[in-house]
Amino acid sequence: MQDYIEAVRGRVCAVCIDGIFDGKQQFVCCGLPDDRTCPIEVYLPEVINVVESIDSPRMEDYVNVLRDNVCSACEQTEDGKCELRLHADCALNRYFMLVAGAIEEVRSQQAN
Repeated sequence: MQDYIEAVRGRVCAVCIDGIFDGKQQFVCCGLPDDRTCPIEVYLPEVINVVESIDSPRMEDYVNVLRDNVCSACEQTEDGKCELRLHADCALNRYFMLVAGAIEEVRSQQAN
């Protein structure tokens, strides 16, 4: 799991709009308020399962499974609406392509 965490942090946290950066633009820490936790961190095991369960060239296929398996357990309502996603305030939604890429990279390294 640590390999996935490090890969995601390297790809996502380094560019996240919620990150706090030093004078050299190096990521220091997450800047989310204390009452919020990054959904990437909270749901990373489930997101790994989503990415590993799909083999498709279409990102839409991954997103559909993400909505069914992860978003449904988070802030999403029964009818599929999510205020965080609607207001582009969900890091998992915003950076899902980067997260999926990091997961695929780790899987590829582990296969070799």
